[in-house]
Amino acid sequence: MSFRRPHVVRTRLPGRHERGHWIDGAPGPDKGILASVQPAKAGDYDQLQVHPEGRRVRAAVRIYTSADLVVAGQDWTNGDRLVWGVGPLAGEYQLVAVSPWQSGVIPHFRYLAVLLAADELQ
Repeated sequence: MSFRRPHVVRTRLPGRHERGHWIDGAPGPDKGILASVQPAKAGDYDQLQVHPEGRRVRAAVRIYTSADLVVAGQDWTNGDRLVWGVGPLAGEYQLVAVSPWQSGVIPHFRYLAVLLAADELQ
């Protein structure tokens, strides 16, 4: 029995620098993954609040999966997004951190993702 359930991830194509400015990649195809999605712990929120750009984090989740996903850059752009339709704050969650757990017993990745505000959805 597995604790992982099917979820949809919205991918993005690679971005580029153009005349000194970063241009986000276009939306890519959606892909299905098997993952366990859980609310983030208090320590995760402490880690996320340190960003100098002053971004507010309303909700965060931990994602446990064997799928290799793309994490956003340091300004939280151009990463994959988990579409999570359950929980008190359903929506698109931007992947902002990853911890690889490749121990040989149950190799997987632990991703940290934050809920995007309505004006951040593109």
